[in-house]
Amino acid sequence: MRGRWIAAALVVTAVGGVGTVVGVRAGEALPGTAVAGVDVGGLGRADLRAALQDLGDTRTEGGLPLVAADVRATLDRSVVTVDLGESVDRALSVGRDGPLEFVLGPLLERGDRDVDLALSVDEPRLRARLGELAAQVDRPSAPGGFVVTGVTATGVPPTPGRTLDREAAQAPVVDALRAGSSQPVELPVTISQPSSTQADVERVTAAARTALATSYALSAGDTSLALSPAEVAPLLRPTAPDGSLALTVDPVGLDALVTAKAAALHVAPRPASFRVASAAPVLDGKDDLSWAPVPAEVSVVPAVSGRAVDVAAAKTALSSMIPAATPTGALTLAVVEPPLSTAVAQAAGVTTLMGTFTTYFQAGQPRATNIRRIAQLVDGTYVPPGERFSLNGTAGERTRARGFVADSAIVDGVLVDEVGGGVSQFATTLFNAAFFAGLPIEQHKPHSFYISRYPAGRESTVYFGQLDMRFRNDTSKGMLVRTNSTPTSVTVTIYGDNGGRAVTADHGPRVPRPDGGFTIDVVRSVTGGDGVTSRRVFKTSYDPPPPPTP
Repeated sequence: MRGRWIAAALVVTAVGGVGTVVGVRAGEALPGTAVAGVDVGGLGRADLRAALQDLGDTRTEGGLPLVAADVRATLDRSVVTVDLGESVDRALSVGRDGPLEFVLGPLLERGDRDVDLALSVDEPRLRARLGELAAQVDRPSAPGGFVVTGVTATGVPPTPGRTLDREAAQAPVVDALRAGSSQPVELPVTISQPSSTQADVERVTAAARTALATSYALSAGDTSLALSPAEVAPLLRPTAPDGSLALTVDPVGLDALVTAKAAALHVAPRPASFRVASAAPVLDGKDDLSWAPVPAEVSVVPAVSGRAVDVAAAKTALSSMIPAATPTGALTLAVVEPPLSTAVAQAAGVTTLMGTFTTYFQAGQPRATNIRRIAQLVDGTYVPPGERFSLNGTAGERTRARGFVADSAIVDGVLVDEVGGGVSQFATTLFNAAFFAGLPIEQHKPHSFYISRYPAGRESTVYFGQLDMRFRNDTSKGMLVRTNSTPTSVTVTIYGDNGGRAVTADHGPRVPRPDGGFTIDVVRSVTGGDGVTSRRVFKTSYDPPPPPTP
């Protein structure tokens, strides 16, 4: 029996003078015990567990309403975890802190045995949810200003900013979660005042309306760059660089507008050019050939300078004029010099027909269109002393947009249809003109197989981006490349002054190759009055031609 008495205590109360003894077992919560305000006195462990399970569900299920300014949200109570076992242990142990309390605890009439549920809050999840809420609540203060519709400016009042104090919000939320409260939790929000006032808004809006009441023009003589109110309207901005609203002009938009306006006023310069009055002799031989330069009647057509708007100066002027509603200002024009001036052309010394060549083609074919188009692009090219001429660099890429069409071309030794097919005939014509002008030919490549319309060993193909036909003006004078085409022929003529270089082309025999192709050497000999004497062997090896297309 000693063990039972140790494990229990006697509660003696006086009722009508009669003593009553009540037994309280050690496995039960003491009278007056409450967990989170719920009376659990006298409940054993199993009943305690059931009661606290229900109590815990109110802490972990559903949502806790949150309010921050005008934003309402809910926090899922699943961020709370209840330790049911620890909560039961707390209820059973309260009031039994030591041996004396263990024995006498049941005799003490105490109503303050209230313990908390053992629970924890997932703080990372809570912070993440407050962050989501802050994304809806937070907004910077706005200085206000105006909006423009058409050419009318309407004021926009300043608005305060607000920021959810996420750190300070955690404590009241955690308290509400622990208490199982169902009332909305008001979260702390910090308000920030705008840098401007309503008076500032009214002032800048009035300035915008004044700016939209006039047109703007920059003028120089009879040239004017004008902006209408409708063009200015999208450029106006209310800005607050120093806290006070001001009327400004969008620099990016102004740049685009002024650049477009300036382009319409641009006058392109016209470079000096050459007019050739004398007729050129025809040189078109495919075999051994000799050539000597002949005098030419060449005159200079004077250059004409162009003009361009100084866009940077115009932008700077308009950026000040528009906010101040100043309607007029000065337009700064820049002189655009031509790439070839009259003086340079007159001093170029273009007095001689140095070299020429003509090739022929069948009229009406697509390749004829391409040959005549590339000749048009090259015609009139000026090559200063010491500079190089590049066919690809001068004519550019052959595309439909630039006037070329599709026809047969040799690509990797195979005939294919390609835009610009046939321009290699022009490259061959150009090659021969430079050949007989005695100029250094720095890049060329013969066709992979022989084409009978060209001189064997004295021809060149071209392919944009890969194969070019290039030569250098090694004379002390300027050089002019002229072209002429008819429905059945193309001619390239090179004018300048090479000192009277005489050129001969000696063709060796065609030496057969075992595969049906052949090789040939062409020797170019140059002797000239400017002291240039050279001998170059052009070695060419041709593959056999492809079989005819069925």
